[in-house]
Amino acid sequence: MPKLIIRLVYTLLIVVGLVAMYSLLNAGNPDSLLRPIFPDPSWDVYVAMASSLIVFVLGFVVFFNRDSEGFRNLIEMNGDRVRQMRGEGRSDEEIADSILAAMGSRSGYRHNLAKKKLIIYLAAFR
Repeated sequence: MPKLIIRLVYTLLIVVGLVAMYSLLNAGNPDSLLRPIFPDPSWDVYVAMASSLIVFVLGFVVFFNRDSEGFRNLIEMNGDRVRQMRGEGRSDEEIADSILAAMGSRSGYRHNLAKKKLIIYLAAFR
């Protein structure tokens, strides 16, 4: 993702997170800062739920971005070796196994998950 979008997501995460925190802690308070916008205190619950849901979704966006960025960096750091192995006629699956083996990962659920993700990012790498 471009840096501008990442900064926008983090800014939204902070702002909406503060709204969620405030609305959760002041739900039903007659002196709440939300009163000029929502005169009916029952709306505080809806504001809290909506803002919490938005924070949840933005958290997934941040997690996905960090995860994909790590795999892209890993492939770029090993770019010369990937090109060499492709020149030798090796498949993306063999290249992913080689990278993971160099990192000390040989089997298990996390290994298989990382291998699948590496294969996806290797397919896009040229």
